[in-house]
Amino acid sequence: MLLTEPEIQQVLNQAKAAFPNLTDWEYNNEKNGEYFGFSMWGEFVLNPQELMPRRFFITLDTYENKWQGCLTIGQHSYLWSSADVGDAHLLDTEPHPLRRLKPA
Repeated sequence: MLLTEPEIQQVLNQAKAAFPNLTDWEYNNEKNGEYFGFSMWGEFVLNPQELMPRRFFITLDTYENKWQGCLTIGQHSYLWSSADVGDAHLLDTEPHPLRRLKPA
């Protein structure tokens, strides 16, 4: 599922409000070899003053008419993310039905 630009801004604002300690929100809004459609993620850095701080990500993905959330460490979640390359999934939600956004 792809979103319109107003919908993207609306969901980014909702995510920032829901997760105020996450920063550097980014998104993908195309179907390609790494994403099924719209996906967005924010980052939380634990102890940023450390030489190699731990980076946690919350990723919210769409697939067909469902969305799913993932908590990962190392990098955000995408189709080819793997613990073999320095990241790991810590927690995933079950897929939930999507509702179209109401105009803000």
